[in-house]
Amino acid sequence: MTFRKTGTHVPPDFFATEAAGLRWLAEPGAVAVAGVIEVSKTALTLERITEAAATSEAAADFGHRLAALHQAPAGRFGDNPPRVGTYYFGPLSQPLRIATHPADSCGEAYAARLESLAGYDPEPPAEVTRLIERIGSGAFDDGARPARVHGDLWAGNLLFTSGTAALIDPAAWAGHPLIDLGMLSLFGAPHLETIIDAWAAVYPVETLGGDWRERIELYQFFGLYAHAVLFGGGYRQASITAARRYL
Repeated sequence: MTFRKTGTHVPPDFFATEAAGLRWLAEPGAVAVAGVIEVSKTALTLERITEAAATSEAAADFGHRLAALHQAPAGRFGDNPPRVGTYYFGPLSQPLRIATHPADSCGEAYAARLESLAGYDPEPPAEVTRLIERIGSGAFDDGARPARVHGDLWAGNLLFTSGTAALIDPAAWAGHPLIDLGMLSLFGAPHLETIIDAWAAVYPVETLGGDWRERIELYQFFGLYAHAVLFGGGYRQASITAARRYL
């Protein structure tokens, strides 16, 4: 069985970018990922994932597998998956082109993406601008190596299956591993704490520093601010409040 996504008004390389991200995440064999069958300028055909109840056992298995994915070679911070020229983030109806900047510093690469996102905001809040500057300075850099991150791992892009969970709809890049935990935490996910604890049991969290749980919100900031840019409303104040936490 298959699942077909279509869009006649998306950029011509949009579905190819998503397909490349899926293949890159699947390459290490760590997590289940929707398989790519066919891709064109207006459609993406995938293997259909058979969903099952979200259980704590499946959540723990996924957490272990996500940690293994995050330890697979990923290139430099800020790298896109191979054969991806333009990075997109956002819904199919309104994907945002986000500039990328490969770097040896996680903060430098992350700040470049946030600066690009802020370019869509007619009046970026001062707190957001200051946080981007602080991130870019390396103030939050730790010992994490570049990780293959899904990049948009909210609960709707995590499909529970029999015994584990599978990934769909990525905005993949080589970033800090806490980005995926941050997106899972942004709107909540089934058995979230089980996923995080299982991830921490496999990932070398000592490289992140003892406060890594307190920095999960920092690495969900891109997703939160993207919602402010796209949808406004309460997301804007939530972005300001989150930025103040790290100033």
